[in-house]
Amino acid sequence: MEAKWQSMVNHVQDIHEHGTPAFPCCAHPPLEGEARDKEWLEPGTTAAIKLERVTLRTALVKDVRKLSPQHQTYSLEAFHSLIIHFAPKHTGFSFLGMYSRLLMAALHFNHNSSREVARTSDGEVRYAVRYPRFCKGGWVVRPIKEKPSYAYAAALMESLSEGYSRSPETLRESSAVLSSTAPAPLSTSCQEIAKDEAVGLYLARHSRFNTGN
Repeated sequence: MEAKWQSMVNHVQDIHEHGTPAFPCCAHPPLEGEARDKEWLEPGTTAAIKLERVTLRTALVKDVRKLSPQHQTYSLEAFHSLIIHFAPKHTGFSFLGMYSRLLMAALHFNHNSSREVARTSDGEVRYAVRYPRFCKGGWVVRPIKEKPSYAYAAALMESLSEGYSRSPETLRESSAVLSSTAPAPLSTSCQEIAKDEAVGLYLARHSRFNTGN
């Protein structure tokens, strides 16, 4: 990825042999006709030098090394958004409550991640126009997917019912084991302090700002 990115500086100067083992030459076929008749940057000119300084900055090249040629983070971002649906940030949950909601979010996401695009009665793909914030007033067109399915919930309830019918005690034991694995609240790791002492320290810290009293 780094070699390909660096080759771009050569390409815009009509240099297509790069001399690097990872990417020795441009991937395009020999340029002919209109593809060759372009206004290339002249090597050594101010424009070429400035472009090289911008594109080959150390910090930027380090980021390029981390790019994936195949995978994107869209699905991961969609899953994180789904977690907020199952576990809203404005509500506090216990450890087991949050754990359960994360599992439900994963079940829902996996069950619906391969949905087909929605179609009209005539078989045409349905589209929607969106106005995302990053477009700053612009718009994008995206195909509409079929509505999500909740069949996994029915399967989960059926499995739970069957398990309870076979052995209620086994379910109780599993629930007890899960509850015992819950970590202690984060507040227990804090060192407690007497309220009077805390208030005294607070007033001492802020007394220097109350010079008018």
